[in-house]
Amino acid sequence: MTKRVYVIASFNPDGKVLPLWLRLSLDKGAPNYKIIDSKCVSTPNRYANYADFRCVAAAGQHTHEVTLRFYGLECKWYLTVNNSSPLAAE
Repeated sequence: MTKRVYVIASFNPDGKVLPLWLRLSLDKGAPNYKIIDSKCVSTPNRYANYADFRCVAAAGQHTHEVTLRFYGLECKWYLTVNNSSPLAAE
């Protein structure tokens, strides 16, 4: 499942991105997920204008392994999760 999500990220002067927090929707009461570990597995190149991050996100006692895709030109984030993940139902 792929879904547009909302991410708080840090950007360094070189333009590198680091996702920090994840939210599935802007609805009041929607949970926030702290990204406790992330690794950039692909960067923008001449064939693809996005960066992929493999992340571990936590909310309370629950952790989830997710992939975040960042389109820098549009400044949009997308979440990819396994359909069996609890995040796919939200």
